[in-house]
Amino acid sequence: MHRAQTRKTVRSSPATAHLVLAFGRLCAGLPFTWTRRLGRLTGGAVARVPNSLRAIADLNLSLCFPDLTDGDRRRLVRRVLTENGATVLEMLSIWRWPAERLRRLEREVEGMDLFERAMSRGRGTLLLAPHLGNWEFLNAFLMRHTQFFGLYRPPRIAELDDFMRRARQRTGCIMVPATPAGMRPLFKALRNNHTVLILPDQEPLKGHGVHAPFFGVPALTMTLVSKILGRTGCEALFVTAERCREGGFRIRFEQPPEGLADPDEERAAATLNRGVETCVRRCPEQYLWTYKRFLTAPPGEPTPYRAIWSKRRLRRNPWPPPTATPSP
Repeated sequence: MHRAQTRKTVRSSPATAHLVLAFGRLCAGLPFTWTRRLGRLTGGAVARVPNSLRAIADLNLSLCFPDLTDGDRRRLVRRVLTENGATVLEMLSIWRWPAERLRRLEREVEGMDLFERAMSRGRGTLLLAPHLGNWEFLNAFLMRHTQFFGLYRPPRIAELDDFMRRARQRTGCIMVPATPAGMRPLFKALRNNHTVLILPDQEPLKGHGVHAPFFGVPALTMTLVSKILGRTGCEALFVTAERCREGGFRIRFEQPPEGLADPDEERAAATLNRGVETCVRRCPEQYLWTYKRFLTAPPGEPTPYRAIWSKRRLRRNPWPPPTATPSP
């Protein structure tokens, strides 16, 4: 069994950080449609050669959509990498553009009445934003409606930490570290009727999650959401910033499934994953399938990514990468 991680690995890489920041300045100087097009071209190029991102996406999709034919899955993998490329380069612009310029990227908002109603009830609002479309755009949208708090983990490259925190907080978001000490201001914010934004579909730290089905596959899922709802009685909504075909983003608020605050952690986690699935099924190509969502397998089972960790094996079998069968 692969054990749950205790913390995210952070390393120093000044050269990589310098390159990312320089490329970010270039993207911020381009029209947004050019940046998106460049990102899609980059992602499309990544999809054409054997690499770990393509292998991870293919494995995830084979697990979550077992009924897809090999050809349909390969086409979806290419679309995923194309859209993921757009997401990355869009972020570099979003982190630098002024608020008024970002506002012009809003195409439509669905379910705004749900958000306004939740805020009006005075119990705080917990927004659950899966890694779909471009979640970083939500900062620019939300800051025009409320002060909000965002749960934060440092990036893998230490030199990017300060830049990313400043880029996110300039919109009005208050970043809260994903540590036990960081939870105190988060709970206080909700009790004061503020809004908290959490990305609910990433692996939790050790001791803070349970295994629950995600597209029928056991995934280590955070229990933080059900604990927050149980302790504060706040309102919960899912929110996404989906990429529109005509450019810009569609903001969508929607109600979570019943049972999100179930005192049984496994049932609550399964409900949380069903809510994420609903969002993903609308536009699966915009989801972050390159993330190792099933990295920590249930006790006694190997991680499904073991098969693609060997670079030699990946070179010898470039497409499709080895797949695993989900646990019954």
